[in-house]
Amino acid sequence: MSSLLTFSACVAEASPLPFHGFAAGLGVGTEGVGIQGSTAIIPKTLNLNVGFDYLHLHDSLHTNNVRYSAGVNLQGEPITVSWFPFQGNFNLTAGLFINQNRFSVTGTPTGGTYTLNGHTYTASQVGSLTGKTHFNGAAPYVGIGWGDPMDGGRLTLTANVGAIYEGAPNVSLTATGAAANPQLAGDVQSEQASLNSKISGYQWWPVMGVGLMYRFG
Repeated sequence: MSSLLTFSACVAEASPLPFHGFAAGLGVGTEGVGIQGSTAIIPKTLNLNVGFDYLHLHDSLHTNNVRYSAGVNLQGEPITVSWFPFQGNFNLTAGLFINQNRFSVTGTPTGGTYTLNGHTYTASQVGSLTGKTHFNGAAPYVGIGWGDPMDGGRLTLTANVGAIYEGAPNVSLTATGAAANPQLAGDVQSEQASLNSKISGYQWWPVMGVGLMYRFG
């Protein structure tokens, strides 16, 4: 038994843990307000970063004679690796966002009517006009940053700029009156295509943020 314990102790000394220290803090940016954590895989060279971000926004969209109020929920858990090529503050960062971003839209008539695909309908004919969209669940991220929370003083100010690729958003638009009106059902589909064209630019989400990190140990 003593020989086994001695062997285990030698292995533990020869195989140190792959992570070196830990830092945590708060951040704010275009992806929301969140918490962040970092640890060094290779000190002064490679860090592993995880976090959680959240932000709720309101926006409006217009297509033809329909005005939409949009609720935008930004939520994600970034898992990234930062490489410090010069063993300083500058870094190149890449990884994935566990992406839970989503849009919800509600259409309201202008002047009491909707114009869908060139056809005019009263508000009572259309009923409730709503839509929802989701993005890719795993969204790749690439960017550059400044600040190494695992090196230097206890407190580190960090900054990052990059982009998340979420994939093309696709709104599923429905109208409660479409079930009893085949023409309206077809026009809602055309309106859906027009709305998706309006939000196609959201497949890329720009990332700009700053954070304050505290290193433990």
